[in-house]
Amino acid sequence: MHYAANQKFNETGYKLLAGSSLYAYLSHYFFIILISTFIIRPYKMDFVPALVVNVLLTNAIILISYLILNFFYEIVVPPKSAE
Repeated sequence: MHYAANQKFNETGYKLLAGSSLYAYLSHYFFIILISTFIIRPYKMDFVPALVVNVLLTNAIILISYLILNFFYEIVVPPKSAE
């Protein structure tokens, strides 16, 4: 576990997942409620398909919205150059 968990295998993936983790923690419940209200309840989905839809869409919305918000944030506050 020490070998696998303590290394960056992909710099871009690491930056995306590490950067979005706090945003995901703060916003995931909001997206769960939105998906449940507008997709799962109107279509009266059973539990297992609703769980799969909710997990996949919540994660996708979190990553996409993080990328959009991070794009605008980096326009306003450019990242520091590595020296």
